[in-house]
Amino acid sequence: MSNGTPALTANRRSEIISACEKFYETVSFKDITLGEISKETSFSRPSIYDYFETKKEIFLALMQREYDLWNCSLR
Repeated sequence: MSNGTPALTANRRSEIISACEKFYETVSFKDITLGEISKETSFSRPSIYDYFETKKEIFLALMQREYDLWNCSLR
């Protein structure tokens, strides 16, 4: 995990998740690579591992974010 402040770490994780979301709208999970995600962010592919251990973990974070947004809209 990154050594930055919690807010900085959260912002960086969000940037990675958003890049993944962009691809997920048009490409299947198996066809998305961390290299492609890194091209959409300010991070190199190895740097993404400072915030997520696997591509699957990024997608789970995306699903959690979407669920949280959906849950808030229900309230």
